[in-house]
Order: sequence, then C-alpha cells, then structure tokens
Amino acid sequence: MPRHELRQFAQLALHIARRQVPPYGSKFSPKKFTQPSLLACLCLKEYLKLDYRGLEALLSSAAELREALALRDVPDHSMLHWFARHKVTPTLLQRLLERSTHLFHRPRRGRHVVAVDATGFSRRSASRYYVAQLTHWRHTYLQWATVVWTHPQVICAQQAYVGPDSGYRFLRPLVAQAQAERPIQRLLADAAYDSEAHHRWLREDCGIESIIPATKGRPGRPTQLPYRRRMQRWFPRRKYGQRWMVETVYSVVKRKFGEALTARGYWQQIKQAFLRGVTYNLYRAVQLSCAWWRLTLHRALMAFAT
Repeated sequence: MPRHELRQFAQLALHIARRQVPPYGSKFSPKKFTQPSLLACLCLKEYLKLDYRGLEALLSSAAELREALALRDVPDHSMLHWFARHKVTPTLLQRLLERSTHLFHRPRRGRHVVAVDATGFSRRSASRYYVAQLTHWRHTYLQWATVVWTHPQVICAQQAYVGPDSGYRFLRPLVAQAQAERPIQRLLADAAYDSEAHHRWLREDCGIESIIPATKGRPGRPTQLPYRRRMQRWFPRRKYGQRWMVETVYSVVKRKFGEALTARGYWQQIKQAFLRGVTYNLYRAVQLSCAWWRLTLHRALMAFAT
C-alpha cells in the first residue's frame, strides 16, 4: 500500500482517539506512552492484519510511522496486549465509531439512507477442516450487525453477539444508535427483519421510511397487516437496490482485515469486531480523501494542458 495512505490512516486514528480518551489513565502513570497513541496502534494492527509482535517489529523499523502516531519510543507487544485487554472497552469503541463518522460530510438533504444487515466472523483462525471436527465450535460464530450509510458506504452503528441469529431483536438498538448520530430518511433491510411491529415503529414513531420485503407467512396468501400488505403489493425495487451497499462493506472488511478473529476470549472478540468497524471507517476516509486529491490533481493537469 502507498506510504502516504498508511501515514494518513495513522494520523486519523490518532485524531479521533485524542477526542475520546485522556492522555494518561492515572496520575501515577510513567507517561512513556499516551493512551491515544496506543489506541491508534491497535487500529493500525487491524488495518494491516498483524499480531502484537508484528506491530512492534513494524514500529521499530518505521520512524515516519512512529512520528505520525506521536510515539517517542516503540511500545512492547505485551504492553499493547495489556492495554487492549484492560483499557479498551466496547463502550469506548462505540464512541470511536461515532467519532469516525464525523470525518464524512452530510448529504445535501440532511438525511441519510441506511441499510441494515449482519454477517459472521469465524471465532478461530484455524482451518475450516479443523473447525469442522470440533462439535462445540462447528455451528457457532460471532455475528456482527451494522447500520451502513449507503451514499458514503460508512458504518454508523454496530452490534456483536454469538450466532447463528437473525438479528431481529437488535434492529431497534441499532436504529436508535444511528438515529442519535444523524437523521435517517429511509431504512433498507432484508427479510430477516420483516415484522409489522418494526414497520410501525420505524414509520410512526421514528419517521423513517422502512423498506423490508414481506416474505414470511403462507405463500400465495396476502397478509392483512397494512404495512406488510403494502410491501407485498407495491414493493419499491429501485429504492431497495441500494441495500446491496452493505454487502459491499462486508466484502471489503473481510478481504482487507480478514474473516476470522484472532482474539480468544468472548469479550475480546466483541472488542475486535467493534475495532474492525472503526478501522473500516478510517480506511474509507483515507480512500475518499485520496480519491478527491487524485481528482483535483487530474483537473489541475488538464487545465494546465489546455
């Protein structure tokens, strides 16, 4: 990857970390490393798919990267592991995700179109054949449910839990978390979230246009519930086509950061899934800014040539 993109990612990670955590956790701290710098190092670890020792080796050989992270020395791998285990909490990572959404501009109309879906992370980095032989690990994985803004393809809310699970019960907390950040105009979801109660709550209480295909019930027999009957008869397929943006986000996350979690404990896996959501938003911010600079440079060159 280009060196300037890696440096920009580290600077963005340090910027949002400084807004959420104090420099030191205690007045008795040796003040050798700051908490924002260590938190930015964890984001860099997920971004490059490294372990703690690999991250330590990278920082020891990259002075420019240490400067971007505001590090005067190289943190030991055991210190990074201790910080991730004892100082990083799911609540802190949720606040970081909210802060990372501020890196993106609002749409012209001021309201977002969002897509809701869930995917799974393997809870072991072992081979699929080895996991298939273990009965207590064969059918379990970590479910990761997200709300994605379809226009910039950015994650604005997330939840993690042990699957398999449809995620039906997590729709309201996810929407409430996303709605608290910025207003939502339209919500797109697949049939796993189909419910008259969900339509009624979204449209009447939240003022959100809900588009969820009504596939549950007896085939060939229309339902008598008003919102689900509307979905069966006049389903807006053109608007629903934007839901596939969330699948694009999942594809990027698994290709760039891996489809398996390296953490062992349950809460450590939850935090690693949340950290990948933050890392993806930072990665997306870097990609959009670099694309904007390339477009600006191209226009300037074309103007100079003419």
